Amino acid sequence: MRIAILSNTLPAALPLHDELKSNSDAELFIILCPTSQDSGLRDRLRHFARWVVKEGRGNSLRLALAGRVFVLDDPLDHPKSLARLEKLKLDVGLHKSGTIDREPTINCFRLGILNSHIGILPRYRGRCVMEWSLLQGDPVGISVFFIDSGIDTGERIVLSEPVDISHCKSIAAAKQYLFDLDTVFYRRAVESLLSNDIACQMNDESAGRRHYVMSRLFLDVVEHRLVSGNWQSSNLKSEI
Repeated sequence: MRIAILSNTLPAALPLHDELKSNSDAELFIILCPTSQDSGLRDRLRHFARWVVKEGRGNSLRLALAGRVFVLDDPLDHPKSLARLEKLKLDVGLHKSGTIDREPTINCFRLGILNSHIGILPRYRGRCVMEWSLLQGDPVGISVFFIDSGIDTGERIVLSEPVDISHCKSIAAAKQYLFDLDTVFYRRAVESLLSNDIACQMNDESAGRRHYVMSRLFLDVVEHRLVSGNWQSSNLKSEI
């Protein structure tokens, strides 16, 4: 299976690459894409600078020399970028960028593009879903799903599991802990796809709602609940 990590920076992509590289059935690529039409040169210079100073640059150089790292001059949905993606004949994309993938980009991948979402789908879509989960006494967790052009509305959920964050003492620490688990959840999702023994859960929009940025007042309530441990922690068992 040909898998591409879609990222804005090389350092952001490398931990995921290292998590996946032991699987001999996965042929891995890193696609570095600029964040806007006019940021291509700036991004390339930033990639190079981080490449030189970051630990693990030897591994990065080996990847580049092996033709596994591609730096796009234009955003992912630009016709030139789409043509380049199509030539690679990729099966799955892994979303690690700060940009929104559009339908033409998604269609360049045989199976689609996976996204790691720090919320339990289908109930919690959108922004601040970890905080809204805590406020309502629901489990916090991570979902890996195939995206579409909407906001967390892709129909096929590969993984959706609770994660225990009771050891975290702030909202920031809890969110960072969940974000850092994306490499593990992506690996498990890829392993499920490679096993050919997977039944995706349907992301039924009617079973949840889209959430928005939480107000400062509610954030203070959530922070207090998290620090004090005064929130529902039952069934927060992770398979990590």
